[in-house]
Amino acid sequence: MHIPRFLFRVKDRQIEQEAETMVAALGIKDIEIRRDDTIESAWLEDYKAMKTMYGLEEIQKYLEDLVK
Repeated sequence: MHIPRFLFRVKDRQIEQEAETMVAALGIKDIEIRRDDTIESAWLEDYKAMKTMYGLEEIQKYLEDLVK
């Protein structure tokens, strides 16, 4: 059974596809990308837990730093 270390929640299909492309290009296997219709109402809870990243640029930088 594979359990990913990280979950990226995205708000629409376009961002989901772009995030999947970035993760695949970097060869990272332990990230789940999930489209989530409740992301707008859940952002504050995640932010308080310091678990949330917003935007493709922030995700891309995080992934690039992860594989360095």
